[in-house]
Amino acid sequence: MKTNEASPVLVGEHTMGERLPDYVLPKIPLDLLTAARGRTWVYPNRSLSFLLGGDKRVGKRFNWRRPYFTLADGVLHCAVPPGQDYTHHYAELLRAACAMTDLPAEITVEQPVPGQGLAFVDHWLPRNLPAHDLAILGYVEPLLTRPPASSPDWNHRPGFGWRTARVGRSTALLLGCEFSFWGDLAGDLVTALVTRGHTSGVLYVGKLGGLQPDMEPNTVIVTGTTSQVKGQPVSWKSSLDLDPTLPGLRTGVRHVTVPSVLDETRTWLDQHRAHFDVVDPEIGHMALAATTANVPFDYLHIVTDNLNGAHDHGLYAERSTPVATRRRRCLHHIETILHRSLA
Repeated sequence: MKTNEASPVLVGEHTMGERLPDYVLPKIPLDLLTAARGRTWVYPNRSLSFLLGGDKRVGKRFNWRRPYFTLADGVLHCAVPPGQDYTHHYAELLRAACAMTDLPAEITVEQPVPGQGLAFVDHWLPRNLPAHDLAILGYVEPLLTRPPASSPDWNHRPGFGWRTARVGRSTALLLGCEFSFWGDLAGDLVTALVTRGHTSGVLYVGKLGGLQPDMEPNTVIVTGTTSQVKGQPVSWKSSLDLDPTLPGLRTGVRHVTVPSVLDETRTWLDQHRAHFDVVDPEIGHMALAATTANVPFDYLHIVTDNLNGAHDHGLYAERSTPVATRRRRCLHHIETILHRSLA
């Protein structure tokens, strides 16, 4: 455990610019932060009770549970799932929120112990998941819904939900998660799925940030076979059958993995955009876990924000009608790729 005294990222330093508060502040209970005068403790939930709290569900089946906050003895407690990137991300959110509200920041961070993240995922992952050729993770709810190939009903357990689909000669397990498997915790999920024998391949469908100026948010789908994780390269072979004429599809993109969106400063962008095209916190960790387990891995992601700041939409405004319409179109193209690859 240590008290982190790093400087907060300032609005003028971050790639979101003046929209950074729109991203940060809704994620923090400002009344509790004010009552604590910026004194916070970020720690992994060792009791595995995280899924009982943090309910911020708004008509969502998945990705609605969040780290939860409570005030005790004048300190704001922030309990997160046991991932290193989770603790880092929420510590940076709290530090930025303090700076934006003119509060002093005293952020104490307790990191998870090795193996704690895998134990957490393994605890909540349902025991009766069937074995499939491919596990599809992430943005799964709208995919492969048309009968008779897919079962329309979701099976639910606390933390996860799943259904199955058959495409050609392949079976797919669509696995949704009620909590966000942020950063390195995503790699733990892949490890748990493969170790248990639930799948012989993994596909991650999600969203990420573009580093190249011409990547218009919610119109571009990207995939590739390389990433950088903690400064180290990782590469793998793709199992996708890709149609290069598909609108908006970019293949062979160069990916870099970072622990937090708050790390994506203007300085960081200047140092990385010549070497990488896209960024997110999970892909590299998932690829590393899959290659270590010797199973195929792929990703198909929608570019949802552009770090160059030259476009209207980003992570700070994701529920507008134009964004939803564009994403539905991208998801339709992703489903086309799935049918082509699994036939």
